Amino acid sequence: MRTVVSRVAGNHRAEHAEGPCWDPRLEKLLWVDQYAGLVHQAGFDADTRYLEVEHSFQVGVPVGAVAPSIGPDGGWLLAAGHGFAHMSHDGTVTWLGQPEADAGRRMRMNDGKADPRGALWAGSMAFGKQVGAGSLYRLDPDGTITVARTRTTISNGLAFSPDGDWLYYIDTPTQRVDRFHITADGRLTEQATVVTIDPSLGHPDGMCIDAEGCLWVALWDGSAVHGYTPAGELLAIVEVDAPQVSSCTFGGPDLGTLFITTSAETMTGAQRARHEHSGKVFCADVGVKGRPADAYAPKP
Repeated sequence: MRTVVSRVAGNHRAEHAEGPCWDPRLEKLLWVDQYAGLVHQAGFDADTRYLEVEHSFQVGVPVGAVAPSIGPDGGWLLAAGHGFAHMSHDGTVTWLGQPEADAGRRMRMNDGKADPRGALWAGSMAFGKQVGAGSLYRLDPDGTITVARTRTTISNGLAFSPDGDWLYYIDTPTQRVDRFHITADGRLTEQATVVTIDPSLGHPDGMCIDAEGCLWVALWDGSAVHGYTPAGELLAIVEVDAPQVSSCTFGGPDLGTLFITTSAETMTGAQRARHEHSGKVFCADVGVKGRPADAYAPKP
């Protein structure tokens, strides 16, 4: 097991940075400021390890995740508000479906990610974090929205095997990373626990997978990202100079940089002063490379 120290990658600070995604088409990093409803796009200087925000798109509702979209319109897919939306390169937002619009309580979409088969998966949660109020949804290439899992609480990290047959999934209060087999028609079967995290180390939040199939898990209230083998063995600890670590992704020109988002959500003034980099993006070289981000692939 090795320890790596991350560093701040730029001066931009969000209230609650989340959902980082390296867009290989543009060679840019995108991430969200969730409650502010913003999607940031930044260039990355690999020599200076510096992120420079070039555009900030206002979605108008809380946004949990952003993923590339293939097709004539390009742009990105968002997990935002009560459902899914397409955002064009000029920031125009077009809603594709809002399955949580009639939930009967204040709900929002949280973490999400595209899979190798071209679908977008994203989970919902209640603003009040009521137990079992959320669901995990799948937006298929034909535009169909399906409930893949019910009674989740804080639906968070997702990662997929390269062939798209396996989903790794985090519902934060469980303190677990679970693995599911994805059937040909998108159903989740064969649930098994891969990693269980002691609450004293933090709470599992966002997650990504590297080119070797190892999982990298952001630990909220843990000031770290942990790297695990597919069998659940702890490989590495990436130290982060901010307590509320929200998510991570691989990016950069060679996909060899681990980008890490952090949050200042609910922090007092004293806590913000003590943890001055909270809300910024960090980066680290962890000795492995990631996979290119999968994209949503709508059918014509």
